[in-house]
Parts: sequence; C-alpha cells; structure tokens
Amino acid sequence: MISDVKAADATNADGQVAPRERTWRRYSEFLGRRPETVVEWNDPETSARGWLVVNRFKGGAAGGGTRMREGLTRDEVEYLAKVMELKFSVSGPSIGGAKSGIDFDPRDSRKKEVLGRWFEAIKPLLETRYSTAGDLNVDEVREVGPACARIGIAHPQLGLARGHLGLEGAELEERLDVVREGLGQSLNSELGLEDSGLRLADMVTGFGVATTTTRLLEHQGRTLDGARLLLEGFGRVGGAAALYLSRWGGSIVGIVDVRRGLVAENGLTVQEVEALLRTRDGNELPKLANDAISTAARERFRDTPADIVICAASSGTVGTAELERFERQGVEMIVSGANRPFTAAYPGDTEVEREADRRLAIIPDFIANCGTAHAFAYQMRRSEPATAAEIYDSVEMTVCGALDEAVALAGRADRGLLAAALEAALDRCAA
Repeated sequence: MISDVKAADATNADGQVAPRERTWRRYSEFLGRRPETVVEWNDPETSARGWLVVNRFKGGAAGGGTRMREGLTRDEVEYLAKVMELKFSVSGPSIGGAKSGIDFDPRDSRKKEVLGRWFEAIKPLLETRYSTAGDLNVDEVREVGPACARIGIAHPQLGLARGHLGLEGAELEERLDVVREGLGQSLNSELGLEDSGLRLADMVTGFGVATTTTRLLEHQGRTLDGARLLLEGFGRVGGAAALYLSRWGGSIVGIVDVRRGLVAENGLTVQEVEALLRTRDGNELPKLANDAISTAARERFRDTPADIVICAASSGTVGTAELERFERQGVEMIVSGANRPFTAAYPGDTEVEREADRRLAIIPDFIANCGTAHAFAYQMRRSEPATAAEIYDSVEMTVCGALDEAVALAGRADRGLLAAALEAALDRCAA
C-alpha cells in the first residue's frame, strides 16, 4: 500500500514533481543531515549511556529537554533534536534544536544520581549555550531543576539566557527567577486540579494538545462533545490532555501506558479522569485492582471504536498495522502529543508518516506539544512573571495560529496537514 502512495504522490498530470512530494523530500533530507554537535557519555557507575545531540546552534544557542528510557538510542535522540528545531520555528525562540537522552530504566533507584552525573558531563554547554527541560520520564520541576542546581547551574535555561539573549549578572538572575516562578506556579481549579501538587509546567503541554484537537474539529465543522478518544500515555502530556479534553466534552474510552491499560466503552466521566490523575503511579496509570483486566485492556485498546487518537507516550508506537486497526474502528484524527509517534525504519524514513497523512487528519508534534517550549520563550521575554492565564492564552494563540496555517496551506482539514505544516516549518528553519 505504501508503494502505491509514493507513486500517486510523485508526479502531477504534467509529469512534474508534485509540491507535496517536494516537501517530503525536503523533510527526509532534513532528517538525514548530520547534526552539528554530538556528545556521547558512558556512566562510570552504572550501565547508563547518554547523548546530547545539537542539530545546530542558531542565534547563539540550542535547546531541548532531557528524556530517559531503557532502550533509548542515539538515532532517537538525533531525530528529537531535529523535531525541536521545527518546534522552535512555531513556539519560539529563534534558536537551534537539541535533545539530551539517557538509556536507563527510569524506575531504577539510582535515577537521581545518574541524572546528576549526566548534567555534570555536559555542564560546559549548559552554562553557555544549551538549555534543557523535562521530557519523557524526567520531570522539569522536581528533577531537572534540582539536578542542575546541585552542580551550580542556576536554571536549566541558563544556556539560552546567556547564549541567545546575552544576559549576565543581575539581569540574568532576575530573568531566570521570572522563568522559574512562571513555570512553577500553581493553577486554579479551572486550569488545574486542586490538592494534586500539579503545577503549570506539568499541565501546559497537555493543554496545547487538547487545544489543537478542539481547533481542528472546529475547522471540520465539528465539536468535541461526545467525540470518542483513545489516549496513549498518561504522563505529563497525556494526563493533562485527558483532563482538559474530558472537561471540554470529550469522551475518553481507552488509555494505555507502558504497563497498564484501561478501556471504558461508554467513556470516563470527568470525575473518573480526575481520580486517575490524583492516584497516578508516577507518570503511569494507577495500579488497577485487577492486573488481568489491565493486561487485557492493553490488548483491546487498538480495537476500541473511537474518533480520535491522542499519542502521548514514547516515539514509534504507530506503524502501518496500527493505522489500519485504528481506521477499522472509525478513527479519523491522530494528535501527536508524543514526538514522532510514527515508526521509522532508519533516519530519514518518512514512509509511515506519509501514509498517515494521506489517510487521516494528523496534527504534528511540533505544533501540538510545543506548550512548554512556548511557555519558556514567553516568560524569557518578560521582566516579571506572567500569570497562568496569560501563559495559557499565549500558548493557545500560538498553537492555533500554526494549525490554522497548516489547514490553509493544505486547503482542507481532513488530510495533508502534516505535509503542509512541515512545509511552513522547514521554510522558517531555512530562513
């Protein structure tokens, strides 16, 4: 089927290369281009391995979060660094893309020490022109900030403030305090979940995912009311997205994470979603009363009838087989809360992404999940902390504007959105 798609896309009626095909070629070349800087690390005390990949330093700096998972590879980190460059073209600031990643079990009791040694290894770049944050299995407020502080890095965004903005001395300290206070603030009951300990940094990316979902439905002449949603991942992105989507009228009919699953044919109530968040096991679903039911639910997840799939777990969870199963169950939209949810056989491979873009409405990751990146950029420009409402409004305006642009370029709201968004982002990166 994929080969047929390539043939259909390759040329138009005049035998010329079609605009969409040119976009995919540009994207593949972008992914295949060697990154500017790679730091490789082997932990002297455990089996952990780490990579810092800088696609390029631009505007004096590069940025991207730190993730940890067992089985992480350099190729995955390289891809994520490139996604960050696309993401910054949407969210700001005008810097290069980077990513740091550690191949290690995040449930290991030595996680804190491993993170500390990793940041010590890349400290010279953190001090001058690389900024980081949380990512998969690594919490921004509770882990990244404290780990950096222990090695004398005032804030994970120090490299951005120095390298990109040129700040030093008292002005540097004041700006970092603004960012720290803004991202660490508690949320009111409308935006957050009282007595849960969740802060803006925990929720803002999930808010962006939920916001782009509702915006695309508006372009399609539909609403979220009664829409059936499947959710991959229940961590910082997936859990927050589930809360907002359920509050706004969506019906969460299935959730899976790395170990557990939950299927609710008639949809979870808002109160049930809130209860799951309050009792979450780290960044996973709470331990269910019957593990056999949990295991069976994981198997049933992709065969559950739904309208929308929110991918908010690890990369590479959706291949051609998953696309076909989703389509059989009525899925018409995939929202990429995770970075590159589609499988790839090698760096630069775009086959599954192209297939998905032809068959479904795809909201790209560099639009849907850029909430935290934009929140940092928004705060870094201010001399005093913004309120949560101000940050959320700015995130909404940013992600909706980027999605509106993709719909306009595609000329429709049900297919071709990923290619259209890539064209716009690649143009901005080139400029």
